[in-house]
Amino acid sequence: MTMKVTLLGTGTSSPDPNRVQSGILVEAENKTFLLDVGSGVLHRLIQTGIDLKTLDSVFISHFHIDHCSDFLSLCQSLWLAGYERTLELYAPLTLREWSRGVRDIAFPYLREKVLVKETVLEENHVVQLGPVQVSTAPTTHSTMETRAFRVESRGRSMVFSSDSAPCHDVTDLAKGADVLVHEVNWLDGPHPEGVHTSPIELAEIVEQTEPKKVVLTHVSPEVVAKEEKVITTVGRRTNAEVVLGSDLMVLNI
Repeated sequence: MTMKVTLLGTGTSSPDPNRVQSGILVEAENKTFLLDVGSGVLHRLIQTGIDLKTLDSVFISHFHIDHCSDFLSLCQSLWLAGYERTLELYAPLTLREWSRGVRDIAFPYLREKVLVKETVLEENHVVQLGPVQVSTAPTTHSTMETRAFRVESRGRSMVFSSDSAPCHDVTDLAKGADVLVHEVNWLDGPHPEGVHTSPIELAEIVEQTEPKKVVLTHVSPEVVAKEEKVITTVGRRTNAEVVLGSDLMVLNI
């Protein structure tokens, strides 16, 4: 059985008519879960035709709006769909404060509708979902506590960088992955340090990690407009296939 990965949202906070914000659906070994749930991801999830009642868990990489804003909408949709399980929620250190703000204070009625079990992702946390393993690593993303994810099933692996500047933790996590889904938030040039990754920087990461395939995500409209140049730059030091991710792109790994 292959691991099916669907890119639900490949955009950024910059509005794009063809891309919603960050989100990935993973289906492997009868486990179904999300990596991030930014604005628009619930709509894309419904477009896949999935039965919401099969959702096991949600992993949130960090609490920037474009990575978590659809979580409450998802909970309401689960309630209306007749979800009777406990949804597992995994997120970094500020999970409790965020949850209290949005679930206890802003929308307390939803706490009674869908049960959520919260687990804080420490650095290098490993979560076992039956036979599927989700390993995490801290990323470098300004001052925000953020996690990258490595999903492994039956010897196959996919790594999602979430938001990160180049950093050793994410590079180590990604080594030898079958598919590396990595952010390219902006074009090469002067930018604040320690926030995001540019094409030249990703080329170096790919050279070090040697994945079989590289999928670019969290791409701004400027990056999309320079697609050919960006792909050429990222792929110049590797034999791996490099593609620009798009919403609802399916990766069978």
